[in-house]
Amino acid sequence: MNIDWYKVYTEKKKLSYNKKIFKKNLKIDRPYVALIKKYIGSKGKILECGCGPAKTAISISNSGFEVTAIDHNKNILNLAKRNAKIAEVGIKFKLIDFFNIDKEFEKDFFGCITHQGVIEHFPKNEIKKIIRKQLKIVPFIIFSIPIDTKFNLIRYSQDNVYRNLWSKNRWVNDILKDFNVVETKIIGQRSDNLLVVIKRK
Repeated sequence: MNIDWYKVYTEKKKLSYNKKIFKKNLKIDRPYVALIKKYIGSKGKILECGCGPAKTAISISNSGFEVTAIDHNKNILNLAKRNAKIAEVGIKFKLIDFFNIDKEFEKDFFGCITHQGVIEHFPKNEIKKIIRKQLKIVPFIIFSIPIDTKFNLIRYSQDNVYRNLWSKNRWVNDILKDFNVVETKIIGQRSDNLLVVIKRK
């Protein structure tokens, strides 16, 4: 979907980050990082797709991983770079559309691909295309998506962003049914999220 995320973050007044916010995010992302460590170990190379302002990439990098973060929006990527500098973590940033990642990176150069709150912004057929492209270059995809809880329905009712708030069953038994889903878990994060681990067959 062609969403101007810099405009979205500007309208929500979420362009100003500091070390206090990053420290809070480290706590929020703890279950997510734990899931990454469970499948690829405590060190390794990770590709964060659709990094946005880099809060997740910063949490992962701070946990000892070597992170490359990509986004297709130049303004958002500049914001992400500033945030990484404030958080004092070393992240490689690249301006890349993640529909082209299979042309940009070698197979298995990264231990996994991560993203939070990204693929629910695409229709079903594009979600499947994204996952297939990602599995071409990594053995694992570990991601989170908001689901259709009352909390989320209220939280997201005020913005005008295209977003699929589907149930866990819809994700697992419909959207992701063609893939090797090895673990799912619902957690209260920044929203009510479904964590998903997909392994290459």
